[in-house]
Amino acid sequence: MDSQLAPLTGARQTMLAWSQVIESFEDIPAPFKNAFEPIWDEKRPFPYTVFAPSIAGLRHKTTEKLLCDHNGSITVWEHNGDHLTVNTYPIEQITDIEVGYILLFSWITISGVTKTGEPASSTIEFNTATTRYFIPFVNKLRPAPIDAIPHVQSTERAKFDYLERQDFKFMNFAIDSLAGDEKVLHTLWQPKMTRPILKLGQRALERTIALAHLAILTDKELIMIQDDERSRENRGVRYGGKWQYIALRHIKTVSLQEQSDKALLLSLTLTPGERPLSFLFAAQQQQSLIQLQDKLEALLG
Repeated sequence: MDSQLAPLTGARQTMLAWSQVIESFEDIPAPFKNAFEPIWDEKRPFPYTVFAPSIAGLRHKTTEKLLCDHNGSITVWEHNGDHLTVNTYPIEQITDIEVGYILLFSWITISGVTKTGEPASSTIEFNTATTRYFIPFVNKLRPAPIDAIPHVQSTERAKFDYLERQDFKFMNFAIDSLAGDEKVLHTLWQPKMTRPILKLGQRALERTIALAHLAILTDKELIMIQDDERSRENRGVRYGGKWQYIALRHIKTVSLQEQSDKALLLSLTLTPGERPLSFLFAAQQQQSLIQLQDKLEALLG
């Protein structure tokens, strides 16, 4: 049988779904070539570029995307059928970045204001095996990774020790989230929040109103670590999670509002673009939330 017509093995099919670093203009996939050409200067080193092929997502098949770090911006092209869209985000106008994974499915979401002045978000999905290719984009938007002094780093990580008995997964997630010499100023752990909707004898049916999440305020950024609703719960634990990194310079306002059921809503406005974000906490977290708000406002000046 002609090797070109031979059926693909499972391993080969998996590898075709892996993202790859593009190192030359000739290697740019055909649907993106014309759009990429204006930013390509053959007299300069080829910009860091990653192709994310279409993969089977958690709920639907994803689209092909191309990312490029160039001239102080990150550009995301999306190819969907015959349609090609593009968003170029100047680095200083990216308000936050989300990184997440559920088993072999991973993603990053870049949010901010494009060079045309439009608020936008771009999500790039990829196989978890190729996460390393996307780390350079994340590092562009977070505190510079440096070699921190070991005893200082150990002191900061120890601030998450209280989570060991409450949620070991989130403790490890928190430790891994710190970049370089960040100083942890405040943490707030919120277990899953539920609300009873129906009582049947001695049992009550409950509805989840917020999945488990952890707020970490450092001297450089606000980190929100959360479970993802698309992951399955097994014996009270969900696989994977997501991290949202928000540089302090992009937080314009922070406020607390009491909800009808006494829950508290932590609300942020990010700039540029006036992007709203909100996170729900239980009423008993009020004191810690006020402390978080006060510390955050002090950092914002």
